[in-house]
Amino acid sequence: MALVELIDKNTFIFDKSITTKDELFNSLTEILNEKGYLKNKKKFLKDLYKREKIISTGIEDGFGIPHTKTKYINKPIITFAKTSELDDYKALDDTKINTVFLIALPINAHNSHLDLLSELARLLMDSEFRQYIKNAEQPDEIVKILSV
Repeated sequence: MALVELIDKNTFIFDKSITTKDELFNSLTEILNEKGYLKNKKKFLKDLYKREKIISTGIEDGFGIPHTKTKYINKPIITFAKTSELDDYKALDDTKINTVFLIALPINAHNSHLDLLSELARLLMDSEFRQYIKNAEQPDEIVKILSV
C-alpha cells in the first residue's frame, strides 16, 4: 500500500487560525467525518488521543505524524494539515508542530500503519523534502511532492 494511494486531497486543511492540538485534531476529525471516512467521529477522536498519550507523534522541524488504528473508520486514509505553530504540540527537537500528516487505518490493518509511518518518516528526514512540503500552499502541490 503506497502513501499516494491513501491520500485524499479533499480532506487537506490549510488553516493558520488553528493554534492548538485540540483544534487540529478536531478539525481533521470533522473533515474526515464530512467526507465519509468515519463511522463514529467521537470514538475516532478518542482513539487518536489514546495513541497520542503513549508518546507524542511530533517528529522534527515542526512536523507531526499522528496516527491510529481504529474500528471507527470506513476506509484507510492519509490526510494533511498546515496550521499556525501549535504551542501545545511539539516535536522531538522541541519545535512547535505546524505541519501534519495524519494516518488512520482500520484495526485489522496488521503492520501496514508501521510501513506507512516508516515510509513517511523516511521522506521527512530529507530537509529538501520538508522544505517543499512547508512551501506548498495547495493540496495538489502536496500530492505532486508525494508522487515523485
